[in-house]
Amino acid sequence: MIKKLLTVLQAKCKDFGLSEKAIEDLATSGSEGLTDETSDEDIEKKADSLVPFAKLMQAEVTRKAQNKKPVEKPAEAPKGGNSEEEPEWFKTYKAEQEKQLKELKDENAVMKLEKSKAERGAAIAAKAKELGIPDFLMKHISLADDADIEKELTEYKQELVTNSLMPADKADIISSSDEAAKDDAKRWANQLPDY
Repeated sequence: MIKKLLTVLQAKCKDFGLSEKAIEDLATSGSEGLTDETSDEDIEKKADSLVPFAKLMQAEVTRKAQNKKPVEKPAEAPKGGNSEEEPEWFKTYKAEQEKQLKELKDENAVMKLEKSKAERGAAIAAKAKELGIPDFLMKHISLADDADIEKELTEYKQELVTNSLMPADKADIISSSDEAAKDDAKRWANQLPDY
């Protein structure tokens, strides 16, 4: 019987803005005396008798909502960032954020420097390979950060050639087989001056 009463009451109170729970509570309270034999007409009358209570509930909810004071905004802090007026929790939070930001900036700077060094190292290795300077000789060479890679390595190769430490033609030292490499090494050794 409560379900029938609830259905009729919901239909009559649908525009009141009441929650389903409020209407259910009203139906439960008003269902006293109803049985399985109660006719639909009697249920309708019971629902009609509960509608004024639903209107009162709506009026009370509306009244309370209108009388609620608006939440007051805290007074704005004077501009200028006076740290004495900042709450302690904010000072701590701000310090943590500044520390994290500094760490991220430092990490970023290190990563940029490492990337720059790696790119410069790759450029130096590529140019040395192009000029035919062997890797074992490049291990002992250090170029300044602002040095012109091509100019420095070209001059270095010229010094190696001038001092007979490297053949003028880089193709002479590059061989595909072990036997050819041995022949190249002998030929190069024979070119060295006797002291």
